[in-house]
Amino acid sequence: MTVLDLTFAQRSSASITGSGPQTLLCAHGFCSHQGIFRHQVAAFAQTHRIVTYDLAGFGQSDSDLWRAERHQRFEGYAADMVRLIDELDLRNITLLGASMSAMIGLLASLERPERFDALVFIGANPRYLNDATYKGGFERGDVDSFYGLIDGRQDWQGTLTGILLNQPVSLPLQEIAESVRGVKPEVAGVVARAIFESDYRSLLSQARHPVLVTQTRADSAVPESVALYLHRSLPNSQLAFLPGVGHIPNFTEPEVFNAAVKQFLVQVLQGQD
Repeated sequence: MTVLDLTFAQRSSASITGSGPQTLLCAHGFCSHQGIFRHQVAAFAQTHRIVTYDLAGFGQSDSDLWRAERHQRFEGYAADMVRLIDELDLRNITLLGASMSAMIGLLASLERPERFDALVFIGANPRYLNDATYKGGFERGDVDSFYGLIDGRQDWQGTLTGILLNQPVSLPLQEIAESVRGVKPEVAGVVARAIFESDYRSLLSQARHPVLVTQTRADSAVPESVALYLHRSLPNSQLAFLPGVGHIPNFTEPEVFNAAVKQFLVQVLQGQD
């Protein structure tokens, strides 16, 4: 079978687990992969259809899927998500969007609102750069220095791993560090700029679905003020600060995260009655 014979889902290494009337669509963040959702797959497979996939440029996705001109903005990744939704005919979707995939998922939900029921943001940030009235978490100099590490093929992976985890890389977290090291520098450079140069604050008021905003209080990539800003700016949102540290609490604090999602999903279903 040639690459041209493969579906987009196959090229994205998509996996479908479980069954049920609602779908959990799991989308990972920068320099990560679908494996960070394994605890959600285990917890929800008895009640939900769960779809995980690897974003272009990451994980086990077909390397030819990634194009700098397409993926230099989140809109390219959102178009990919819409393509996956259409191809698999996904309906009654609750997005689990980690980091950059929160805004990607918001874009996709605005493109296909009839396919979505709700969104769960994990460590979301609509703008990472600080400005005069908004604290996104990063100064311009810090971001430019990170670009320099990537472009110079220096230890950007170590810096990013520290931001993601906020803690020493223990054996259970070694997988995260390995996934960061496996990303091509040219991909990392383009997508890092897509992240840090983005500003999707104006889209928040357009959200058409209930949103659960989740993050830890000790997240090096997203200050608490961002979660509060999201909660204020989204038309229909709930906010859950989770215990622990780091940028991927669905992986590092799965029991508490899963409990918050289950409670949110019950409320969403009640609202549809």
